[in-house]
Amino acid sequence: MKSKLIISAVVSLACASSVLAKNETPKGNGEGPVKEQAQIRDQLQVCTPELEKECLQDQDGLPAEVQEAVKEMTQAREKYQQQLQDQTNEATECTDEDREQLREQLREQMKEQAKDREQLRERLREMRECLPEHQDMIQQAKEQAREKARRGDD
Repeated sequence: MKSKLIISAVVSLACASSVLAKNETPKGNGEGPVKEQAQIRDQLQVCTPELEKECLQDQDGLPAEVQEAVKEMTQAREKYQQQLQDQTNEATECTDEDREQLREQLREQMKEQAKDREQLRERLREMRECLPEHQDMIQQAKEQAREKARRGDD
């Protein structure tokens, strides 16, 4: 399964880079590689139907496993993009009061987690105190072995 994902990722990136290379035009306005990288990243994150069609044309000669993996990745990408859109919509609809309420909830959760961590540390200390030291355990085992030897148990 991992190999399918790797193959499909490589094929998808190759398709996307070949399409981007075809669409690339020289820029003389001095925007530099940072702007171009951001544009490429945005194009890879949000796939247009034209880009999708061009990638699919390049996939005709690929094995069925790779085509299936590409379909799975396409579905996963669409699901991810929908989640991003939903989160963006949620964030824009959120009022200042909602944000403050969420912040307060996060603060409370962080306080509870800190209390839980402290309780766990205390419990760990108690458990360590209850457990015998390693040296004590070795000594007890030696004594038990000597006792068995004296009694003649094998």
